[in-house]
Amino acid sequence: MNYRDVFGEILADHHESPRNWGSLPGCTRVEQGYNPLCGDKVAISLLVEKDTVGNERLSRCTFEGEGCSICMASASIMSEMIQGKSLVDVRSLIEGFREKMQGADSVTALPTEDSGEDITALYGVKRFPVRIKCALLPWTTLKKGLEAVHAE
Repeated sequence: MNYRDVFGEILADHHESPRNWGSLPGCTRVEQGYNPLCGDKVAISLLVEKDTVGNERLSRCTFEGEGCSICMASASIMSEMIQGKSLVDVRSLIEGFREKMQGADSVTALPTEDSGEDITALYGVKRFPVRIKCALLPWTTLKKGLEAVHAE
């Protein structure tokens, strides 16, 4: 198998069997994202809670939507990466992902643990500039949702 075969399979798996799919009753915020150029739609549900020392954490994140396989795979990968992380860490991951997708060579905010291979597969989208917005839509929607949580 070559690079494309392996990473194409990872994205296809996330598209066909999305992780954290569905609504989230009792959530803190639901944020809607839409890309009118391609028709991708995503709804990100967030449950933000304080941990035992008072730091805010993203306890749960789910999503629903319709769109291309890249957008849906990106939402699935993102939702796995951010579960249980502090909001500070989540914001760093959002920024790091955006920078990486827009061409930065090294970004320190990206994880190296379990989701490393999945996120690496998503980086392959950079080879198709017109599809970068598809991969970024869940992440920008998440960012808007977190901003709205603190504005309320």
